[in-house]
Amino acid sequence: MQDYEFMRLEKEGKLAWLTFTREDHLNAMNNAGVDQINRIAKTLGEDSDVRVVIIRGEGRAFSTGIDLKELAANRIEMDYHHRWEQALRLFETMEKLVIVGMHGYCLGGALQLAMAADIRVSTAECQIGLPAIKESLIPGLATLRLPRHIGWGRAKKMILGGQNIDGREALRIGLVDHIVPEKNFFSHFDQIAGDYLAACSVGTRMSKLATNRAFDLDYEPFLQYYFELQRRAQFSPDAEEAKGAYLDKRTPKWQ
Repeated sequence: MQDYEFMRLEKEGKLAWLTFTREDHLNAMNNAGVDQINRIAKTLGEDSDVRVVIIRGEGRAFSTGIDLKELAANRIEMDYHHRWEQALRLFETMEKLVIVGMHGYCLGGALQLAMAADIRVSTAECQIGLPAIKESLIPGLATLRLPRHIGWGRAKKMILGGQNIDGREALRIGLVDHIVPEKNFFSHFDQIAGDYLAACSVGTRMSKLATNRAFDLDYEPFLQYYFELQRRAQFSPDAEEAKGAYLDKRTPKWQ
């Protein structure tokens, strides 16, 4: 376990947990927190043992996003946004599944982080939104990612209106993928993460990379990228394990 000032990193086998611990501030992300999450994202991206990364927040909320006290005190410079987007891109592109747990509040930068992840797990009551316009700010690259998740119309409603939705509505429109009870949230969340870990072969991770480029590449470049990733998947130790498991009528054990 590695303790940072505002978050904690734990690892067990192929699983890693990144937990926000600034619960007295509803896990709002200050300047120091942005530096810490960058260091952690780089560490996880370089860790060859980790297959699934779980991101969650202690206390009453996942996170309320940017620290409004630091913003009001003029301590948020443009460099904050650069460092924040760098961290999100590291999670988005790493060859690991990234799963975010959303409870209480998932606002602003927290929702941006959730959209940069692969899977989102929420409680039904979680308040989810992008209130940046209330501070006369742009909600980061939610302006890029949110339309890809839920379409332009719904995305503009959330971005330009600045109003929250709850977890039920987020599930209905495709913004979250699983709803779990508020009671014993971490336990339910970890169970879902465990299911994804069980399915996390090289093929799974290459599928993440391919799907990430679905809106970025034209057909021919995407086809060539797919062939490259498929080659890595098909000739991997996990693919050999899958063949053996099929012949032996057992569940495969991925590397």
